[in-house]
Amino acid sequence: MPGPVSDSAPSLPERMRALAQRGHPRGAELIEKANAMEDAATEFKDAKTVLGTWARARRLWCECTGEPLI
Repeated sequence: MPGPVSDSAPSLPERMRALAQRGHPRGAELIEKANAMEDAATEFKDAKTVLGTWARARRLWCECTGEPLI
């Protein structure tokens, strides 16, 4: 079982941007979803919006990296 997340661990948007910068074919989409996720979290209009942008970003991350979604 994975250990606790440290405060210094890169966030999902940071990891998405790093993958895009390494030349991933879906780099533009990774950056778009990372930006949307951060915007929703900082503006925090409602929980549904924040959760929706996170879910879309996480799904894309998993599609690009092969990491399991759940």
